[in-house]
Amino acid sequence: MASATRTDPVLLASYQRAVHDYADLLKSFAARLLADDADWAEDVAQDALLALYRHLHDVPESAWRPWLYRVTRNLCLDRLRRRKHRPKNFRDFADEENRDPVPPSRITNRPEIHAQEEEMQRDLEKAIAELPPRFREVFLLCEQQGVSYEEASTILDVPLKTISTRLFRARQRLMKAMASHLED
Repeated sequence: MASATRTDPVLLASYQRAVHDYADLLKSFAARLLADDADWAEDVAQDALLALYRHLHDVPESAWRPWLYRVTRNLCLDRLRRRKHRPKNFRDFADEENRDPVPPSRITNRPEIHAQEEEMQRDLEKAIAELPPRFREVFLLCEQQGVSYEEASTILDVPLKTISTRLFRARQRLMKAMASHLED
């Protein structure tokens, strides 16, 4: 791959496929790591894909997926660090009513069921957002993004056993946070 250049049509076609395959997944992953800051999540996903384009000749195609997740994670962590040191602006206080946490396909004609599902979804999203970052990123990678433990280990640069332990602890915390919904 070292001889490949950015003008290599096969490599560019592979890159375009990667953009198509990973853009929404990276955006979703970033949104959750950034506590649903959709505008920044889209920027982060685009920046990660742009970084891949800049490094097409350096990163083997078989490593693109974990490389993209790792770059996305690092960009999110940078953003979160910067966020701690900035004053709140008007957008930070935006009305959260504009988000629909329940997919339209799950909406029923029974208002009480709809309300329960919305409440449960909001509580789950809140519980995920409140996980410590090391647990949240493993949970999101493995459970939401479908990344294998081995890939998560590569992305986060931690041992495989650490991935397993963090995922177990994340699930425990989520089960505890969702206990009231699970009893019903």
